Amino acid sequence: MQLPVDPEVYRALDRATPWLIGWLTLFALVTLVRIARRRPGQPQLKETMVGSELPGLPLMLLHSVGFALAVWHRDVVSALLFLWWKPGYLVVSSIVLRQARTKTHIDWRPYAMATSWGCKLSYLVFMIIYASLGLPGLPFVFSAWVTLDQVKLAWLRGNADRTRRLTEDAWLPRLGYVLGLFIPLGFEMPLRLLATGLGMTLFVLWVVGMARVIQAGRFFARPDPKTSDNLRDIVYLSQGQMTAAAEPPP
Repeated sequence: MQLPVDPEVYRALDRATPWLIGWLTLFALVTLVRIARRRPGQPQLKETMVGSELPGLPLMLLHSVGFALAVWHRDVVSALLFLWWKPGYLVVSSIVLRQARTKTHIDWRPYAMATSWGCKLSYLVFMIIYASLGLPGLPFVFSAWVTLDQVKLAWLRGNADRTRRLTEDAWLPRLGYVLGLFIPLGFEMPLRLLATGLGMTLFVLWVVGMARVIQAGRFFARPDPKTSDNLRDIVYLSQGQMTAAAEPPP
């Protein structure tokens, strides 16, 4: 199937795969250390927006580069996709940082549903494009990044988000986050051995983390409005559905 995009844009981005795998492996090791050092009964660990977004920052910046490449190649479809994900991300991040510095408040609720579905659909389109072009590296990186985030939430904050959201919106492509960890087992890609180790480690941590949260009866607990990053939980802001989450399991 001939896609209405310039393949060279995506092949150029794919060359960054080894660096992204190494970056995420570093943060996976940091997370393992934090899990190992966590004491039984320790309260939830609140993480700053910078800390929570840092593992995925190079991937975000890469897609800003993708926007520039798409414009250079006159690829309108790709430019629109990258415009949503990354220049838009940088603009919003700048607004949030300014908000924190000036201690002002922005009501994001009117944009919640549009933002949520925009992220869902654009992610799906990106995965279709990468798969059609035979580029498995960046889909794996996306999966490793999102699953690492879920692992941190499960082990350090006793929270099943984003896994829980599958039971709320039945968005089945969300399963691709975890299934994508198995990509190195079936496809040739840069740093395949390291990627396989990273993927399988994250999968095991995710499974055990979800089991712990379920066993503690906290799987359906919504984000705590006192410790939540509002933009990461923006869909709940629009619905007034945020509830205080219980303490994480020991």
